[in-house]
Amino acid sequence: MKALSTEAVISLVIAACALLFTALSYKRTQSQDTTASATERATMTADVRYIRTSIDEIKLENRAIQKDVGDLKTKLVEIEASANSAHKRIDDLMKG
Repeated sequence: MKALSTEAVISLVIAACALLFTALSYKRTQSQDTTASATERATMTADVRYIRTSIDEIKLENRAIQKDVGDLKTKLVEIEASANSAHKRIDDLMKG
């Protein structure tokens, strides 16, 4: 069997080193991508929770406003009835 020449051995060593470097680089990039993806997902989850909480608060405020509007309608009806009654009494006083 013929021994490998020095150039062939050097070429094989360089090829092996290049392959190892490529594999390590790929693994590192994959790890960074996973970390970035997890960070992005965590950020989106936090944003969704914030939006959900804000919507719940808006719903509560809307219910309170609707109750206040209902109360104001009731008071307005009472005031209109009182004003009509007062106008009738004033009219009766003016006639009589």
